[in-house]
Amino acid sequence: MARPPSIARQLDRCDVCGKKTHKKNLVRTNMDFLAGEANNYLLYSSYNASGWTAVTASDQGTPSIGPYADVARVVVSDDNTATESFGSQTWGGSGTLRSTDAIDASTWTSLVFAVDLGPYHRETSPETTFTLGLCDSDGSNKELQKTVVTSGSLRAWFTINIADLPVSKTSSALYFYVSATAVGKNWWVDRMQVEKNATRPGTFVPTSGTAVDRVDTPMMTVRKVCANCREPLFKKSERYGRVAEQRTDAPVSVDIQEV
Repeated sequence: MARPPSIARQLDRCDVCGKKTHKKNLVRTNMDFLAGEANNYLLYSSYNASGWTAVTASDQGTPSIGPYADVARVVVSDDNTATESFGSQTWGGSGTLRSTDAIDASTWTSLVFAVDLGPYHRETSPETTFTLGLCDSDGSNKELQKTVVTSGSLRAWFTINIADLPVSKTSSALYFYVSATAVGKNWWVDRMQVEKNATRPGTFVPTSGTAVDRVDTPMMTVRKVCANCREPLFKKSERYGRVAEQRTDAPVSVDIQEV
């Protein structure tokens, strides 16, 4: 029986260049980066009962890999039961997922609503029809804006000018929905976003309880990086470069001085 590989020989990815390398060669370090301009006016970009509600569809947990292939795992319990976990919230059967927090877009010129969506990755007949649009606070009076049919994951979105909102909708209190026609199938929706004054999706920014409207912002984070992406560590006094070494010529012996 072959011996299992040691942890040191297991592979992982560098957070900067994305290349696979052995875990033993990765180190964690502080890194400066520029967080680009982005906004998301949905309070929760992933499913949370405080900001989203599902109608008709049944809760299946988080087995779908969705957009988080590096995070989703198969967890084996003490009784050897394997469970797919840490993926995207998954729903069973046809149904609707809709936002429950009103968004005031009365001062905007346009907006974009975008989501990642798809069928559960183990479906044998994965083709699923999704619709996106606007609705009222109770989910009624749906205004269809986009229809997509897919057998895999994709980012679906629509844009609308505030001046062109349906008469049944109030710009100061907008709600959004995603519906799936999936009889006997499971499906998922994640990375939800509403952007102001946009006509196509921009940089995705996650939210968890608070809307985000960000300008270009210098930030620092911790990354696990390979040898090629490591940055040298400097003292604070060396932030703007090291002081050049001052050179002092050694005295020349009288015996060999030129006359």
